[in-house]
Amino acid sequence: MEIKTRVPGMVQEIFVKPGDQVKIKDVVAKMEAMKMVQSILSPVEGEVVEVMVEQGERVRGGAVLMVIE
Repeated sequence: MEIKTRVPGMVQEIFVKPGDQVKIKDVVAKMEAMKMVQSILSPVEGEVVEVMVEQGERVRGGAVLMVIE
């Protein structure tokens, strides 16, 4: 499953790396959008396969942050 952003913003922190196991509602990243920091939660349980962004990167709305299988 692809984890996508809802709005454009800047990736503040990434808490997982490929190979990490995550559970539903684990915080996988934090983004700053419209001067607010938002936690990005995993909607699924599984393994992080790929992280597509880096800390400090600006992303568009709908951008894929990571893939969890």
